[in-house]
Amino acid sequence: MVIQQAIIVRNARKQYAKGVPILNGLSLNVPKGCIYGLLGASGCGKTTLLTCVVGVKKLDSGEIWVLGGKPGTKDSGIPGPRVGFMPQDVSLVAEFSTIGALYFFGRINGLDDQIIVERYAFLKDLLQLPPKSRLVKDMSGGQQRRVSFAAALLHKPELLILDEPTVGLDPVLRDNIWNYLVKLTHEDGVTVIITTHYIEEAKQADKIGLLRCGLLLAETSPRELLEQWNTDSLEEAFLNLSELQANNPNQSNAQMTVPSLDSTEITNANAMYESYSEKKQLELRSNSKKRCHALLVKNSLQFVRHPGGVLFSLILPMLQMMCFFNAVGQDPKELTMYVVNHEAGDCSGGKYRGNVFYNETDHTCDFVDLSCRFLSGINDSVVEKMYYDKYEDALEDITKHKTVGIMQFKKNFSSSLQEMLEDVLSVSDQTIISSRIEMEIHNPDRQINLFVQRKLYESFFYDYENIMRECKIPPKYADVPIRFEDPVYGTKDQGYLSFVTPPFLLSTMFIMATSICSSIIITDRHSGVWDRVLVQGVKTPEILITHLTLQIIVILLQVTVTLCFAFLEYDAKCEGSMAIVIFLAVLEGICGMCYGFLISIMCTSHTLVNYASVGSFYPLILLCGMVWPIEGMPAVLRWFSLSLPLTTPGMSLRAVLEKGYALDEPEVFTGVLVVLAWIACFTGICLFQLRVKTT
Repeated sequence: MVIQQAIIVRNARKQYAKGVPILNGLSLNVPKGCIYGLLGASGCGKTTLLTCVVGVKKLDSGEIWVLGGKPGTKDSGIPGPRVGFMPQDVSLVAEFSTIGALYFFGRINGLDDQIIVERYAFLKDLLQLPPKSRLVKDMSGGQQRRVSFAAALLHKPELLILDEPTVGLDPVLRDNIWNYLVKLTHEDGVTVIITTHYIEEAKQADKIGLLRCGLLLAETSPRELLEQWNTDSLEEAFLNLSELQANNPNQSNAQMTVPSLDSTEITNANAMYESYSEKKQLELRSNSKKRCHALLVKNSLQFVRHPGGVLFSLILPMLQMMCFFNAVGQDPKELTMYVVNHEAGDCSGGKYRGNVFYNETDHTCDFVDLSCRFLSGINDSVVEKMYYDKYEDALEDITKHKTVGIMQFKKNFSSSLQEMLEDVLSVSDQTIISSRIEMEIHNPDRQINLFVQRKLYESFFYDYENIMRECKIPPKYADVPIRFEDPVYGTKDQGYLSFVTPPFLLSTMFIMATSICSSIIITDRHSGVWDRVLVQGVKTPEILITHLTLQIIVILLQVTVTLCFAFLEYDAKCEGSMAIVIFLAVLEGICGMCYGFLISIMCTSHTLVNYASVGSFYPLILLCGMVWPIEGMPAVLRWFSLSLPLTTPGMSLRAVLEKGYALDEPEVFTGVLVVLAWIACFTGICLFQLRVKTT
């Protein structure tokens, strides 16, 4: 009579990088309906073997049959609900409650909620579970392990794999668990593989395998092993076997005694596999909806119950908009300018405005202290004037106080200006020099300098036109010989805010989505939840789709908040369709989300995630045309900038806001195509990397 084997492993080899093989030609048999104790020191290959058994990882070479099929093959149920898996780590979502964790694992294994509640009532007493509303993050380590154990038992699997299930539990509870496992194997035919630090408790197993250096030192019943070494201690027997292997490193008693896989075993395995495949194919497919529902609930709870989730996702965009529109593009204030007026001093404390006398008989004008007229026209909201008697004193104070610069008027400024007006062609060079207002800019801030220069020009020409009117001279003679007409798009006085708003809106969507999503997958991986749900048959596309679904909802909320603040609260102008603005903003958020997922998949720690995120944000911001127009870049850098996910879309959004362009305009749909290309690129790399990491 051939004993049915639940698990058959032959010549298993697995090696990471160029190190020592973690599994080195290992072979073992696990009979159906028994407790198999897998013992060995940390790093000997136990966890690697178990992850290969459940189909999460693949062997480099060798073969595995589990419950009649090869793990990972279509419709085998491995990974899937046929297995109950408790990893060595807790591997629970910290934001779950006790009952929430069981709902999650029950649903991904295809159970209805009513059955989950019934099973919880039983497991609560068996494992002394904490109250159903207590969150995992508020539990002790022992309580978390009991909930993790309950999640593995919940759906009554055919194969139960328990990695250190009794660590941290009191002896009475450990004894209850072992009694229950014995009952499961004898009455329900469940196969249990258990690893434990407590070697002596493995005496209760039906069969044990002692693993060391990627090989089995022995595979037999505890009683036979104790008799072989004439001892009452499994630990002593294990030490004796370890010494024997150390003396003969290329030999393993167990490897020689494991029989080769004969045709009968293959036939039985295939028969079991085909029988299961026929019965469970439709059930496995129908469970996909339950798995996706469970994953969506999990992702939502992680988002809502995380301390900074809502704050970061919804409140931060509001604060960013408020800071941006109140801090960027406004006219500088509280500026100071030194004035040295050799003509009229401080103009009686700024109250005296000078005089223009028009002679009706001769049709001539006399100017008196026009410097005061021009100074009074400079509003204190632009620059506050500080008067000095001497230029040297003003220049000395430049190094002591913050000021824009020094403005000077010559002693004969008004008379020289009058001579210029009467006969511009015959005046001397000295008269021309004396008629000028000398302005020295001593401020290193270019934006402030440009602002002050523009305001002083506007003030001068405004006052000069009024002087022309008072002298009965048409104001057009005061104009400079160049005239800027109203532009086709925008206004003559186009502010910096209108230039920077489009790329800022898109960069906000991109960076916010990246920041949130870059920690999602790595958090699941570090907590062990990722591998655990894969063992239960959840597919990688299902994980990604459910993450994408929730994050798209978050992105829609962020876009709504951001655009409402920009266009309703701060009156940002939009000449085109708001639908295109929303579309571009959502696309940019999705692009940032995909980039965040890529970072999370590629990086192995939260520290690397932060480095990758921050390290890529600054180049994107500097090159996207938000800080400075890309036309100021070298040609090679400009073309590289246009290929980035923020530059061309930012130009497209500017075309919609300022020019009113529709989606069919090349300047608009080019930006859409660039974003779509990056989304496809990031998504493709994510799927490829996930496939690589599972092998």
